[in-house]
Amino acid sequence: MSQTAWWIFLPACIGMNFFPGPNNLVALVHGTESNALRASLAGLARLPVMIVMLVLLAVGLEVLLAASAEAFQWIRGIGAAYLLWMAYRAFTAKVRLRHDRDGAKSLWKMARTEALIAGTNPKLILIFYAFFPQFVNPDQPVVPQISVMGGTFLLIEIAAIALYAYGGQWLARLLSDEGGARWVSRLTGIALASAACLIILP
Repeated sequence: MSQTAWWIFLPACIGMNFFPGPNNLVALVHGTESNALRASLAGLARLPVMIVMLVLLAVGLEVLLAASAEAFQWIRGIGAAYLLWMAYRAFTAKVRLRHDRDGAKSLWKMARTEALIAGTNPKLILIFYAFFPQFVNPDQPVVPQISVMGGTFLLIEIAAIALYAYGGQWLARLLSDEGGARWVSRLTGIALASAACLIILP
């Protein structure tokens, strides 16, 4: 991968990482429910999933994925269904003040949600299997190029996790009364349902 190609890749990568997709919305939700540090730590659980995808990309799984449209649709459906379930939980959640909610959801549960959303998000899969190959020079070894792009992507992803987690914490403090918390819950449900629709749509 040439230096010129990397400088073209970088701004596009930043835009993708900071786009309010399903995982970033989940980090925002966790920030409102818990605190920025715990939400950020939970968000790191998506990174191993991304690393696995990058490894599979490097060894050529994109060929298998392209040949199995049915498997791709199943992944799309699972991811959308899980987001809709989370949206329903947000709409029906019992609203309590922030100091009563601290620690209500374990770090393990938040991390599990992050990993599951990452693994069933077809948009993320498309980033790796459709976007990354555009910057690969076929005349050079593929693995080192994917490693450079993947490392860049993961570093920016960590920054995005922190931004959304702290954004959620800020939002919770801004709307710290029960009425505000109720609106946070409803807006969270709308955001997650919208993310599910984005996954379902082609």
